[in-house]
Amino acid sequence: MSSQLPYIIACAVLALDIKQCARQMGMKIKTRFLEAGLHDKPELLRKKLQQAIDDISQKPDCRRIIIGYGVCGRGSAGVQARDKPLSIARVHDCIALFLGGDAKYKAQFKKYPGTFYISAGWYEEKTEPLSQRRQWVYYGDQKLHYDQVKRQYGAPAADETFRFLNSWRQNYQRAVFIETGAGQSAKYEKYARDMAAEHDWRYEKIQGNRTLIKQLLTATHTDDHVLVVPPRHIIEFDALHANLSANPIWGAGAIADTSSAVQIVDAPQSADDPYPQMNMGLGIDAGGTYTDAVIYDLAGNRTISKAKALTTKYDFSIGIGRALAKLDRQALDQIDMVALSTTLATNAIVEGEGQKVGLILMPAYDCLNKNDIAHEPKAVVDGRLKITGEAVCAIDEAQVRQVARRMVDRDRVKAFAVSGFAGAINPAHELKVKQIITRETGLSVTCGHELSDILDFKVRAQTAVFNARIIPRLTKLLQDVEQVLEKWHIAAPIVVVKGDGALMRAAWAKQRPVETILSGPAASVAGARHLTGLKNALVVDMGGTTSDTAELIDGAVSVCNRGSRVGGRQTHVRALDIRTTGLGGDSLIQWEKGRFSIGPRRVAPVCWMGAACARPDRALDFFQNHINRYATSTADMQIVALTGRADQLQLTAPERQIVDLLESRPHAVAELVQKTGALYAGALPMDRLETHAIVQRCGLTPTDLLHVTGQFSRWDTHCAQRLAGLFAVIAKQDIQELARRLLTSISRKLAIELLKHQLRNETDPDAMDGCPVCQTLLQNLMLGGNERYRVRLAFNQPIVGIGAPVHYFLNTAADILGAQAVVPRHADVANAIGAITSHVEIKRQLRIVAHTESGFVIEGLAGAPHFSQFDAADAHARQALIDMVRSHGRAAGTSTGQVKLHTQDRIPTTADGRQIFIERLIQARLRGKPDRIFEPKDLSGHCDN
Repeated sequence: MSSQLPYIIACAVLALDIKQCARQMGMKIKTRFLEAGLHDKPELLRKKLQQAIDDISQKPDCRRIIIGYGVCGRGSAGVQARDKPLSIARVHDCIALFLGGDAKYKAQFKKYPGTFYISAGWYEEKTEPLSQRRQWVYYGDQKLHYDQVKRQYGAPAADETFRFLNSWRQNYQRAVFIETGAGQSAKYEKYARDMAAEHDWRYEKIQGNRTLIKQLLTATHTDDHVLVVPPRHIIEFDALHANLSANPIWGAGAIADTSSAVQIVDAPQSADDPYPQMNMGLGIDAGGTYTDAVIYDLAGNRTISKAKALTTKYDFSIGIGRALAKLDRQALDQIDMVALSTTLATNAIVEGEGQKVGLILMPAYDCLNKNDIAHEPKAVVDGRLKITGEAVCAIDEAQVRQVARRMVDRDRVKAFAVSGFAGAINPAHELKVKQIITRETGLSVTCGHELSDILDFKVRAQTAVFNARIIPRLTKLLQDVEQVLEKWHIAAPIVVVKGDGALMRAAWAKQRPVETILSGPAASVAGARHLTGLKNALVVDMGGTTSDTAELIDGAVSVCNRGSRVGGRQTHVRALDIRTTGLGGDSLIQWEKGRFSIGPRRVAPVCWMGAACARPDRALDFFQNHINRYATSTADMQIVALTGRADQLQLTAPERQIVDLLESRPHAVAELVQKTGALYAGALPMDRLETHAIVQRCGLTPTDLLHVTGQFSRWDTHCAQRLAGLFAVIAKQDIQELARRLLTSISRKLAIELLKHQLRNETDPDAMDGCPVCQTLLQNLMLGGNERYRVRLAFNQPIVGIGAPVHYFLNTAADILGAQAVVPRHADVANAIGAITSHVEIKRQLRIVAHTESGFVIEGLAGAPHFSQFDAADAHARQALIDMVRSHGRAAGTSTGQVKLHTQDRIPTTADGRQIFIERLIQARLRGKPDRIFEPKDLSGHCDN
């Protein structure tokens, strides 16, 4: 309506300047000025502002309301717009309005923090003539006159009162008159000069700037200087940016409450199902020590055949082939699907291996601290986003092409990683850069937002680098597996276990190998869930090298959403929440200064050596003949044997000498020192020989002790008894008693690890290692108490044990913890069973947040789309999520279309009962059988993209 006018509610000190600006601009306005000094009383300011807004909002001639305040002690925070928009300056207080903005105010403050500012409006509202100023002061809202206080309380009390109330003057060193051109400048300037002279302050006159006041009067949208608050929104103080922002008021008509705990969306099912039924599956787990293989009847839910073989880390396919050779050949011919879990990605990151990657960054500003991201080579390119996802600077396509070409030609990079500030909120820039690099170089490009939705673009950058770097490693493994399967005439497609226990098609795994971090342990937990049917349990996977402890919660593998940490490197890949310790069937047992230790180093058991190598007794004879040299330490009481691996490694002369010696038989380490002339054991050139798996160290292990007690007898019991007997001589114990004590010690160590896993969410569990009180209580727990007291624990969850050696140790550990032990049938190959029985699972999320200007923004979609109405934003976000997880589900290998949406709203309630909308988080989950792992070309002769 043309008759509607802007209303102004402002501090009275701005009255002169606001009215004069409006006249100069030819604006018709209506005003309501509040008394000066309210910024010292934020609660009162907020109350009076809201009362004025409520009153004016009901006036039919009001078009919008202009607030002549800033943050003002946060007195403006909490003020609500009714059905008329508000505008307010995004400044500290009215001084910034006189100067033209916060930047100029801050510059003056930096120059002279103790400055007393005077303007025409301030003078008119806050002071009386200089001749009277000594005679009165303000005390709160009360104006005290010196003579009145003197008459009532006496001269000494009046003097002391006025001295105290005027003590604020000691904080100032400068008086400044701000010339804005309003009123009688000479009078106001004289007042400022007199004040400076009276208090011995420096005096300055500075030119004011009413540009911001004029902008405030005309602003219709939010920018860096003025906040426009839409109807039914509330002004909030953004502590992160020390500025004002606007948030919708929940339940005030701006937002429809459409939240629900869970929404299930079914996809229309096609009458024609082109995907084959998966009846027989082959699960393979290439673990750190053993490779497990299982043929599993998916339709009948039963294990058909299982086998184990030693893992050949130098070439996983060899160990896989040896395991397959032990399986039922007839059942192998019926395999419909192969599922693989592997430690390859984890090991590659720990070892720092992989191809060279060029990192392209788009930080918040043009510069990047070189120490922020240690990776090289890296480059910063144009393309800036605000934290809200809004574009500040566009991508320079020519620049990206030039940088990419330089990295390929000069740095010889083989892949790229791309990460930009706010890329998780709006991935448009990352996707554009990826498109340009792919077109220019033809090399693979990993974007940070594709792997993680964490806001820290530096963490996403490192995760993208990890992924890009190890792509060839996983690709090579999958190609090797394909060759092994082809050799065995298995034409089934392959899926790979991710770090969260879900499956993905091999083609997708080749693009996203970093998602297979902790794949092996995740398959173990999935296997425990499948074999036991338990929904809540601790799961411990005890292998040859480590014991991995994880948890089942409500039937799902417990994952760490903050991201897995591997080899001291932080990623943000959603993976198993796991605790690992170096305790397994092949942990090295040592005697050191009167005490035994077990692990964390892994060696091969001597019982294996006795079965695998010729003339094993000669090395044991050496130990027996030189037993005294090991009386205080058995650190070098190890045997080295050849593995039989043919390697193309060019050996040095000392390395060749060792290999030649081992050709005849295994040797004790000390024998090699003698025969090669090395100064000591550490001087033997063993590193490369061990890294390339040409030689294998052997020693006393828990597996050997199980041979001694007769609990396990897979390999050469004689060699195990001989070495254990030598340790018994050194420790002056009976061999059987020694074996039992050490095996009990392993159970106790396992119990402590399980206890630490339970404590991890409440404290730092490893702190108990250095706590004398904790150690005393643990000792009491392990020994079953003493004559004065007994420590007891009672776990509320069962403990599921999987892995070949676990059933020898878990029952004792569970008894110590007061827990139920569950060791399911086929626990020794639970990893492989978990791999083949898992499902494809896709999880994604989007956020709807209030836009700084008005309306709502969806974070996580390209372009960070903006909507004026919440219900439209909500509907768009839900449909986008559904489409996204269905698309990713198809790419990962499932035809399932059912999506489960979970909604979480952040709507905090303020002290005065207001509910403020912060964000809506919508999470989508799709879970289905891997029935789409055949490429469409396998079924119809062509491949879709």
